Amino acid sequence: MPYITTPVAIGFIFSFMFDWQTGIINALFVKMGLLKDGIYWLQDPWLSRIIIAIMIVWRNLGYFIAIYLAGMTAISQDVYEAAKVDGATALHTFTRITLPLLRNISVFLIVTSIIGSLQLFDEPKLLYGGWTASQVGGPDNAALTIIWKFVNDSFMNVRFGYGATIAYALFMLIVVFSIASYKLSMGKGDQE
Repeated sequence: MPYITTPVAIGFIFSFMFDWQTGIINALFVKMGLLKDGIYWLQDPWLSRIIIAIMIVWRNLGYFIAIYLAGMTAISQDVYEAAKVDGATALHTFTRITLPLLRNISVFLIVTSIIGSLQLFDEPKLLYGGWTASQVGGPDNAALTIIWKFVNDSFMNVRFGYGATIAYALFMLIVVFSIASYKLSMGKGDQE
């Protein structure tokens, strides 16, 4: 369900959850006695990075699980039965059969995650005050992403040449990761 939720909704949900005055996380920790006073979650650079990481993992975990489950159902049961007959343990079956046969799926998910992280914009932007936020990049630029820098430099600071350079560099990074993904997935074609 989180994967189909819009980034706008996710940004608002997490900004309300981690609000230092009215957030549910502070209220829960204070009630449990873990904290004396609320923490300024979104004003600490390291906590900001952790919150954004939690937000992205929460959003994409269901998608990853669905893709891996689809890949695991495509593996023939005959392979597992042959391993069982040969006396393979569950750990050996997982490490010698399941993981290698899910290699292409893992490469796909890793590369798309890297590309997605390079394109991350909505969640951190909304977490730090919405579209009119004057706090670009959060505290100490801890939440500043390539796309946020591109948008801020191109359209807020009207530095179109600098913004175009950022966009071109991002394009080249994505091309490099895409080629690496292709090479890695084609490296061992005999596994299928």
